[in-house]
Amino acid sequence: MKACSASNRRWNPPAAYGANTKSALESALDCFTLNLHRTICLLLLLGCSGAACAEPFDISLAQKNWLETRTTHFNIYSYDRPQQVYGLATCLEQYCEAFSLLAGSQAVSSPPIVVLAFPDQKSLKPFVPLYHGQPDSLAGFFNHGTDENLIVLALPDAPSSSGRMQVIFHEYTHLLFRRNDAIWPLWLKEGMAEIYSTFTASGRVAEIARPIDYHLRLLKQQPLMPLTELFAVKPDSPQYNERERQGIFYAESWLLTHYLMAGDNPAYKARFGKFTELLRAGQSPVQAFTNALQTTLPAVQRQLQNYLARGEFDPIELTLPTTVAATTAMTGRRITPVEACFRFGDELLRIGRPDAAESCFQQAQKLAPASPLPYEGLGLLAVRKNETADALADFKMALQLGSTSYLANYFCALEEYRQAGGDGGRFVPVLGNAAAEIHAALLRSLALMPNFGPAHELFGIFELVQGENFSVAEQHLQLAVQLEPEQSAYLLALAEAQFKNKEAAAAVQTLQPLLQPGVDAELRDQAGEMLRELRQVRQ
Repeated sequence: MKACSASNRRWNPPAAYGANTKSALESALDCFTLNLHRTICLLLLLGCSGAACAEPFDISLAQKNWLETRTTHFNIYSYDRPQQVYGLATCLEQYCEAFSLLAGSQAVSSPPIVVLAFPDQKSLKPFVPLYHGQPDSLAGFFNHGTDENLIVLALPDAPSSSGRMQVIFHEYTHLLFRRNDAIWPLWLKEGMAEIYSTFTASGRVAEIARPIDYHLRLLKQQPLMPLTELFAVKPDSPQYNERERQGIFYAESWLLTHYLMAGDNPAYKARFGKFTELLRAGQSPVQAFTNALQTTLPAVQRQLQNYLARGEFDPIELTLPTTVAATTAMTGRRITPVEACFRFGDELLRIGRPDAAESCFQQAQKLAPASPLPYEGLGLLAVRKNETADALADFKMALQLGSTSYLANYFCALEEYRQAGGDGGRFVPVLGNAAAEIHAALLRSLALMPNFGPAHELFGIFELVQGENFSVAEQHLQLAVQLEPEQSAYLLALAEAQFKNKEAAAAVQTLQPLLQPGVDAELRDQAGEMLRELRQVRQ
């Protein structure tokens, strides 16, 4: 499913570090733009809009009995329908467990995903994106951001079989497969997301790769695309920019991925994993595909057509290692109206409705003037508006009022660091109390949320620019890369830290993935410049 066009925008202007550097290595990094916050990146069925809120915020909604339910990977906010909330939590955690079986536990490591679970479609309506100025007709969606991931939905009666959960699982799968985002062709990204979107579980038995009826109906009505065309589809291709997910590109992507993962050709299933290895080694998608499967595209095309004609699409069955009760160990508490207002405002901000978000934060201030939460929200709003001084003031006030948010500490450090660099937004060495405050805020953020990749990245850059402890810089940058492998730009900073730490060979290895054809051209050029100098140093 396509992301909306805001997915590659950034909240911050270019922010470089190493203001007085002269080498090619450092000058390449001097041009580096931190990809710390993606602007509203909605991965939706229908699209997005940043238009103003269509309806005023109803404070009575925040005054209902809202609960926070915490599981291993999710923080769920809901009122009413507790049995459905438990079912939702069970379904989400079982999905994570099933994914971990296939991809490893590191694949699901991230700060807990925030879930806003409304009891019905009517209460959800004020919190969906706008389409042509009106609330979109969505029953649920997934919003991905670098600092927070968000699921919003009206509670289904049966989560594991709900169509809205299929949409959410599809988009969540994109996040979990982020390690392969830079190398996988588009058909495989979407095919995998569709395979995992059909997740169901009963007891300890889970299934993925179940048949998708609307894809099968379309595949019976339209001829298959030639695989050469399927492999050539890019994010800007017409086949990918359909308003609905029922086009032939999505259907055939699902079919081909299903054939390779669960089909009746055991040789292809055994060799399919080699495809990603060869892509990572730098082969083109067609080269990697034919070399991995040891066949030709025309041969696979014929076999795929026969697979469709047979009409047998067996799911993949997984046995979960724990019972439902163990998987969904939960803690719960009631939240205050000011907390509910903050959650509403945070959600609205992330779906591109800043005016409605500001109204929520202001309502929260009226409800509880001494609470840190309204200031956290207003700080996030100021970050979105690129108002560094206001953001810093709001986050500092939130911390003075007792905020225990890892994001408040992180953004306080980031905005103070940006302010120290002046109007250019450059990261430069910081002295005295300012350096101590940035350092302390980052330590607090990581103590509160050790799996928060952007804080590790900023800590690494801070130590790198300060020039006092390159080993610590390298350690944090390594963790940032592990936690957010899709952030290719992190590798530039890691290579610089390794170079400063007299590990030129490691720096060369770190930069290799940035030379792949699918990498952003600017990043690829910067990596090439750094590699040239590194090789000169090693000679």
